[in-house]
Amino acid sequence: MITLSAAVLVTALPIEGVLASDATTRGTTTLAATASPAPTATPAPTATPAPTSPPTPTASPDPAPAGPSASPDVVPASSVVVAFARSHLRARYRPFGTGPTSFDCSGLMWRVFHEAGLGRKVSGRSARAIYLSYRRRGLASRHDPQVGDLVVWGNGSHVGVYIGRGYAISALLLGVRIHRVRAMFTPFTAYLHTRLTGLDKPAWELQLAKHIRSQRHTTRTVFLHEAASSASATAGTLRSGVKLVVLARRRDGHHRLWLEVLTFTGRTGWVPAAATSR
Repeated sequence: MITLSAAVLVTALPIEGVLASDATTRGTTTLAATASPAPTATPAPTATPAPTSPPTPTASPDPAPAGPSASPDVVPASSVVVAFARSHLRARYRPFGTGPTSFDCSGLMWRVFHEAGLGRKVSGRSARAIYLSYRRRGLASRHDPQVGDLVVWGNGSHVGVYIGRGYAISALLLGVRIHRVRAMFTPFTAYLHTRLTGLDKPAWELQLAKHIRSQRHTTRTVFLHEAASSASATAGTLRSGVKLVVLARRRDGHHRLWLEVLTFTGRTGWVPAAATSR
């Protein structure tokens, strides 16, 4: 991790909606960072009060890249990246943290892109290393950001992911937050173009990202049913220890709780809640 001894401030938006309103009152904290070794980058600190008349966008800040997906079974890769980034909103800040519950800025980017199956897009474990890697390949510029691009401030002292309409998500001292790209007192350096436009991912990966906080695992071998009933047809079995997320919950005629689940390999179905655990 590359750190700078600099005071950094940011206007953060502490909600998890499409784009946060800036009407919420926020405190101000200044970070005086000291030099420390990689693999993490110095985050920007807590929020400052918003301008008196900020716009409140109503549209999604992470629109799909131009051009339709090839089929309903795929979605833009940028949507998957943003969904994973949003799944970590409000996570705590921790130096050298790479998740899943606490992060520093580069650790968050490492986690998000690896969860999205795009780990090659984050080639370093510090903000500075990530920045230099993109700059060497001519993929750093100050213009034309696309959803899913990386954003760098302070020549590599902080990094986040661009979610559209001038906003980013990054790990600050107050935690993972949405904030304006240009609200940082540490100067904006560049957008790092990840070239996700036109790259598709399976649609189930977007569902996985949206429900990642409900992650569980099977505690024994269990049938994967097509409905919330042991009498329903089965679509295979899941071994003990299989990771999954919960899409829905339902009780059967015997008042037993069933979970509609999605595995990390894209399999879906219903399993008894009693056969899973956190």
